[in-house]
Amino acid sequence: MDADDLVITLKKSLAKLSRTERRKAVELVGDVVRAAMFDDAAGDGHEVERCPRCGSVAIVKKGKSRNGEQRYLCRDCGRTFSGSTDRILGASKLPRETWMAYAECFALMLPLRECAGRCGVCLKTAWTMRHRLIECLREYSPTFHVGQGQACELDETYFPESFKGNHSKGSFTLPRKARHRGKQVHRRGLSREQICVMTGVSDTDATFFEVSGRGVVSRRRAAEALRDRIGAGAVVATDKAAAYIDVLRDLKVASHESYDSKDRSEGTINRINAVHSLLGSFMARFRGVSTKHLGAYLDWFRWCRTFMAAGSRAAESTVARQLANGSCSTRVRGMFGLEPPLMDYWDGRAA
Repeated sequence: MDADDLVITLKKSLAKLSRTERRKAVELVGDVVRAAMFDDAAGDGHEVERCPRCGSVAIVKKGKSRNGEQRYLCRDCGRTFSGSTDRILGASKLPRETWMAYAECFALMLPLRECAGRCGVCLKTAWTMRHRLIECLREYSPTFHVGQGQACELDETYFPESFKGNHSKGSFTLPRKARHRGKQVHRRGLSREQICVMTGVSDTDATFFEVSGRGVVSRRRAAEALRDRIGAGAVVATDKAAAYIDVLRDLKVASHESYDSKDRSEGTINRINAVHSLLGSFMARFRGVSTKHLGAYLDWFRWCRTFMAAGSRAAESTVARQLANGSCSTRVRGMFGLEPPLMDYWDGRAA
């Protein structure tokens, strides 16, 4: 039977079903298509050469799992495993078609409730899937390092401190009066209620984002962020922040140009300003990001800048390929109950 005959037969079969049966059949076909898309994007996978637990090469094939994946037996430690052991799919009980459906939502950057509805999971599961994906995919983003003869731009951007989340069941006590998301902080300017994110973009368009304390960037925080990223002989452009002057001199950069963002007659750092504009638009869709998860969303944005240029369809295949071969060391229990960072400011005010 060729493809045309198969389509005709499928249409006739669907026409004989009731509305409820037809909807279930379409959902089932969709799951099969997503699983096939995942397999096509992920490829044949990696060759298993040794036991992931003891490292022994004395392994033999031992049957297959329910989803058809090959399993192996280690003759030294006696444990069985598969190619997905210690990988993100191996640590999840969800089928690969559900992860593929979530990959589509992830590439489209859909809200959590819509992701949960499309994938048939609860809101809590959709949230954990998002953070597992972010941890898995951030390993594929290019590292940022500028060396001899290379150029980069450095600047900071700031986000209001956010305690977003449900605290009714935890021991956390809000240190200030709650305010509606998106509302301005109580103190004006770059106060210590603003979280500093140091940012850099190189001439190869590689970026880095690092949550760097509260308020205006200091020399110590700038040195910690730039020590392993800026090498001797680099050409650096920054804003007029005084913290950069001594730090870049200690790093032995070849040239350091600083520009006033209000006075554009002498030049600007347009590239990093454009990155900050895109970052602001990216964060706005989530209607506020908790400070304790801000680093994860910065990793997500960094991944999007690298892999979303070809469009959402290509990004879905990229997510599936990286998901099949990526790992996530954080377990679900470790994703909840996290204490907010940088609480020393509020402890000092309370004292």
